[in-house]
Amino acid sequence: RLGVVPEAQVGGGTPAHLSASRRSARHCPGALRGRAAGRMQALRQLLGGGDVNLQAFSESLREQFWRRTGGGAEGSHHRAGVSGDHRFHFTLQFEPRSEGGGLCQTGVLEAKAFTGPEERSPLRISCQWKRRIGAHVIEIPKITGPRYHASADDIGMEIVCTATCPDEPVMGQAHGVLGPFELDPITRMSLENLLASGASSFPARHCRDQDDPHPRDLQIRVTQDVVKVVHPGGAHIGNDEVCVPYTADFPKVVLHPVDPCKFILMLNDEPDKKYQFQALSRTSRDLIALLIRCFHSRRYVATTFILSRLFQNPATPGAPMTSVQAGDFDIHSLAERLAKELNRTVSQLEVVERVVRNANAEKSELQAQLRETIASYTDAIEKLHTQLTNAKGGPAAKLRVQLHEARNMHTNLQLELQDVRQQLAEEEQLARASGETSGKGPGTAVAEVEALREEIQQLRLRISASEGDQHDQNKRDLTRAEELRRLRADVEMLNSEKEGLEHNNLQADKEKAELIENFVYVKGCLDKLQMASLETPAASPEHERQVAQLKATYTQVVEERNRLASRVDALDRDREKQKQQKEAALERLMNANAHLLEERDRLDKEKARISALYQRTMGAMGAMPASSGSNAQAEGGESSACDQATLDDLRKQLAEKRQLLAEREREGESLRQRLRKLAMV
Repeated sequence: RLGVVPEAQVGGGTPAHLSASRRSARHCPGALRGRAAGRMQALRQLLGGGDVNLQAFSESLREQFWRRTGGGAEGSHHRAGVSGDHRFHFTLQFEPRSEGGGLCQTGVLEAKAFTGPEERSPLRISCQWKRRIGAHVIEIPKITGPRYHASADDIGMEIVCTATCPDEPVMGQAHGVLGPFELDPITRMSLENLLASGASSFPARHCRDQDDPHPRDLQIRVTQDVVKVVHPGGAHIGNDEVCVPYTADFPKVVLHPVDPCKFILMLNDEPDKKYQFQALSRTSRDLIALLIRCFHSRRYVATTFILSRLFQNPATPGAPMTSVQAGDFDIHSLAERLAKELNRTVSQLEVVERVVRNANAEKSELQAQLRETIASYTDAIEKLHTQLTNAKGGPAAKLRVQLHEARNMHTNLQLELQDVRQQLAEEEQLARASGETSGKGPGTAVAEVEALREEIQQLRLRISASEGDQHDQNKRDLTRAEELRRLRADVEMLNSEKEGLEHNNLQADKEKAELIENFVYVKGCLDKLQMASLETPAASPEHERQVAQLKATYTQVVEERNRLASRVDALDRDREKQKQQKEAALERLMNANAHLLEERDRLDKEKARISALYQRTMGAMGAMPASSGSNAQAEGGESSACDQATLDDLRKQLAEKRQLLAEREREGESLRQRLRKLAMV
C-alpha cells in the first residue's frame, strides 16, 4: 500500500527536471515505461527480491506515475489505488460527468479485471461496494455489478470496491479505494442559492410500488421549518397536502443505489408517510436530498460543534488543532457558509436583544408602578393598623413596640462600636507618639504592645458578643416582622369580609323593602277583588251562556288570526321569491339590452363603412368615364356590366343591413318597454 508519491521522486529531481520529464513523457511514452521498469527492478532488489505484495506496490506506483505525468490513453479518468492478495490485474476508474472533471457525485465508477497487465483478456468479477469515512465502513446494498453511480450520499466519503472472481475463487480479492468525493460546482451553486432563499419546490413522480404503471405528479416543497408533499391540482383532491416539521429522526431521504433518479422520502415512521419518488433528473434528486439534510442539520447540529471540529478551542489552549487537508474539503466554501450562518445568527441576536431591551424597559416601568402601589398600600395598611391598635390595642402594638426597641438597641450598639474603634485608633496614635518622645526601651514597648493586644482582644470579644446578640435580635426582628405582616393580612381580610357583609346587609334591606311593598300591593288588590265579588249580584244562566259564546268566538277569532298570519307569511315569502325572480329577469334583460346596444353600435359602424364604400364606388363609377376617354367606350360593354353587377350586390347588402338594423331597433324598443313595465312593478 503506497501513499502519495512526492513529485520529486516521480520526476527524479528538481521541479525544472520534473517539467522536462513530463514533456519527454508526453512525446516518448515508451522510454518512460522503460525507465519505470528499471526503477521497479531496483525497488525489487531493495525489498529483497521476494514477492512481498510487489504487484500491488507496482500497480500503485504505476497509478501515481500516470496520474502525475498525465500520459496514457486514460489520463482524463481518475484511477484508484489497488491492494489485496489478488492474482489478476484489477483497475477501478472514475468517469467524471461534470465540467470540472474532479471526483464529484455526478460521475460513474467502473471496475475492470484482466488476466494480466499486458494480456487484456477480461474476467467476470463480482463487486462489493462500500463507503468509508475515517475508520467507519458502510456497505452499499443491492449492488454487485462492476458499475456504480455516485450520488449525494458519497460526498465527503471514499468508495471502497472489493472485487472477486466467482468462477475462480482462488485468485483472491482486490480492493480499490477512490475518494473523497466532492459536490460538483454547478450543484454547489444551486444549493447555496436555495439555502439563501430558504425554500424551494421540486416536481417529482410518486410511484405507489416498484411496478406502478401510472405514477402521480406531485411537488416536494422544502422550507427551513417543514417539508411538504403537495398535489399540484389539490383544489379538487382531498388531503392534498402532507406537512411535517423537522424532528430528530425525520424526514429522511434514502437514495436508490442503482437508479440515479429514484429515492424514498420518509416523513415519519408511519407506513402511509413513506413515499417512493422518481425525480426529473439526477441533479434534482441530489438537490432534494442535500437541501433537506442541510435544513435538518441547521436545526439539530450546532455551529459550535462544527467550529470545535475545525479550529482550536480557546478554552483549552495548547491543545493540538484539528488537521484539515486540502484534498478533503474546500475551506473557503466552508468559511463562506459559516460566515453566512454567523451573519444570520447575528441578525437574529440583534432582534432578540431589541425585544429583550423593550421587555426590560417595560419591566422597569411595571416595577416602578408596583413599588408605588405597594408603598401606597403599605401606608394605608399602617394607618389602618395604627387606628386599630389605638382603638383596641392587643399583641400587634406590643410587637411594634418591641420592634422599635430592637432597632434603637441596634443603632446604639453600632454607635458604641464606632466610638470604641475611634478610641482604639487614638490610643494607638498616642502610644506611638509617647514611645517616640520618651525613648523607652524595647521591653517596655513590647509590654505595652502586649497589653494593647489583650485589650483589643477583649474589645473584639465584646464586639463579637454584641454582634451575636445583634444577630439574634435581627432574627427576632424578622420573626416579629413576619408576624406583623401576617396580622396585617388578617386585618385586611377581616376588613374585606366586613365590607362584604355590610354590602350584603344593604342588599337584603332593599330586597326586604321591595317584598313588603309588593305584598302590600297584592293584598290591596286582593281586598278590592273580594269587595267587588261581594257587591256584584249572582250571574244568571243567560249571562253565563253569553260568556261561553264570547269565549268560543274569541277562540275562533284567535285561530283565524293565526291562519291569516301564516298566510301572510307565505305570501311574503312568495312575494320575496317573485321579487328575486324579477330582479334576476331584470338583470338578464339589462345584459341583453347592453348586448343589443353593442350590436347596434357595431351595425352603425358597419353601415357607415358600407356607406363610405358605396360613396367611393359611386365616385369611382362617375370618374371612370371622364378619365378613360375613348378606351372606356371601347371596353364599355363588359366593364359596365361588371360595375352594374357589383353595384347591385352592394345595394342588396345595404338593404339587408338596413332591414337587420330596423329589426334590432324594434327589439331594443320592445326591451325598453318591458324594462319600463318592470321598473313600474
